[in-house]
Amino acid sequence: MNNDNNEIIMLVKRAGSGDNDAFEKLVLKYENFIYNLICQMTGNDQDAYDISQEVFIKVYRAIKNFRFDCKFSTWLYKITANAVKDYFREKQKHRTVSLSDWTEEDESESGFAANKPPEIIEEDINSRPEEAYERGEIREAVRDAILHLSEDHKVIITLRDMEGYSYDDISDMLGIEIGTVKSRLNRARLAVKDYLLKRNFIEY
Repeated sequence: MNNDNNEIIMLVKRAGSGDNDAFEKLVLKYENFIYNLICQMTGNDQDAYDISQEVFIKVYRAIKNFRFDCKFSTWLYKITANAVKDYFREKQKHRTVSLSDWTEEDESESGFAANKPPEIIEEDINSRPEEAYERGEIREAVRDAILHLSEDHKVIITLRDMEGYSYDDISDMLGIEIGTVKSRLNRARLAVKDYLLKRNFIEY
């Protein structure tokens, strides 16, 4: 992990000095993360692609001003979040319907793993066709459930369960306490689970 962080720091410094090769390596390292995050937030593959391009244009123009007062991923997330907000403004602020009525941030931090919805499983090439089909249906249902979450919950579950970022990293990216990260993640997972239960993809 430290070696990876050192590599990122080196690439950012080089890119900030005008090294296009270093910037390209940063793009390759983060493009899937940025695209997947935007895709989950907008629900539109083409818009996610367009916004991703805009994000990296902004990063290219601003990277020389990055001062390492936060993690590069945090800085990158903030640029992405602002780009998505601009997108929604241009779309006349279409409001997504939340799958829950939760609004409070402070709740017990226990039981998070127990309430985690089924993982998005890639098909095994050796599995039976009907099993692969069912997995594909569940994966699409999970993605659809995430799309209908509130923005806060959508971002949390995408960063943690789909991108694998640690609680510390997410706390740093979003500027919130770790307890709040866990609280929102728990609610998001429960909402996804409820969505799947109501559509008979999983059982009680």
